[in-house]
Amino acid sequence: MSDGGPSFSPGEILRDELDARGWSYIEFAEILGRPVQAVSEILNDHKEITTETAFEIGSALGTGPELWLNLQTNYRLRYAAMNPRRLSDVERRARLRALVPLRELMMRGWLPDTKDLDGLEVATCRFLQMPTIEDRPAIKAAARRTGQVGDFSPAQAAWIARVAEVGSRQSVARFDRDALGVLAGTIPSRLRDPYEVSNVRSWLQTCGVAFVCEMPLKSSKLDGAVVWPQSSPPVIALSTRGNRFDSFVFTLLHEIAHLWHRHVTEGEATIDEEHGSSLTNIAQEQEANTTAGEWIFPDGLHTDETITTSTVLRLADAHSVHSSLVIGRLQRDEKLAWSQFRTYIPKVRDLLPDLSGRTEA
Repeated sequence: MSDGGPSFSPGEILRDELDARGWSYIEFAEILGRPVQAVSEILNDHKEITTETAFEIGSALGTGPELWLNLQTNYRLRYAAMNPRRLSDVERRARLRALVPLRELMMRGWLPDTKDLDGLEVATCRFLQMPTIEDRPAIKAAARRTGQVGDFSPAQAAWIARVAEVGSRQSVARFDRDALGVLAGTIPSRLRDPYEVSNVRSWLQTCGVAFVCEMPLKSSKLDGAVVWPQSSPPVIALSTRGNRFDSFVFTLLHEIAHLWHRHVTEGEATIDEEHGSSLTNIAQEQEANTTAGEWIFPDGLHTDETITTSTVLRLADAHSVHSSLVIGRLQRDEKLAWSQFRTYIPKVRDLLPDLSGRTEA
């Protein structure tokens, strides 16, 4: 009996076995209780030997099923190896999905919804600004994330690439760090009326900063980011994750703080794919948090009272901020439970009717 070496297919070996016994394929079909057409297709390698068929052939020939299953598996592997284009396509599809959440980006319209692998590969490389899919995306951004340091996830990298591209198309003034710092100190009082949030883009543009709001991708756990592409204005982007007005304001100021402290400069950021978990970056995130908190409450937020609605309103009035910023600060300071006063916190997406997409992450 042939050993099923690399030169022979399962059908060829089965024909040798039938010839050795003097059986026609019609007789063998009768032995197996199978249609003649099915046996003919196996002999000509047009039909694969399944587990059930392997048991039947093994019983008829006295070989056991393992031989025929192994022959079929080895033949498939040899056939695949002789067709490198097919393997290459599999690898390319896997690589694309490792780079970005492909289906979600197609649904958003960020990538073309096509089965043309060549075109999709070109579009993905252009989207991530990579020469080929064998490269790694050079994502350089300071990002406010939940429970993660280190490399950006594919969803985070895709979101940052998207907002960087959108922001780069905005027309803004020359970047003015001092003006940005002055603006940051006035934003909490300017947003005492939540509907003023629609003016944030124009405020930032006068300081030379583009502003983008883009719904988060699923499981991205990304609140916002600041990125400064080469030969483009710096871009501050918010995802509105959590849909809380107070979180929106704090994240906005947090990202402004990164620019103001020069954590991000043109074409560079200290929080990136290569160095994302360094102690320096963690310290810069903490510095941005501290500065954002000081812009909201320059003298801190102090009260020994039992927190009531009247207390919240009085503190908001004293600091000239929206009451949700007081609630959020008291919740972060563990003076209020996260479930308390939630009805007093506006949903920021209701204030941004042009926000693209409506899917929570």
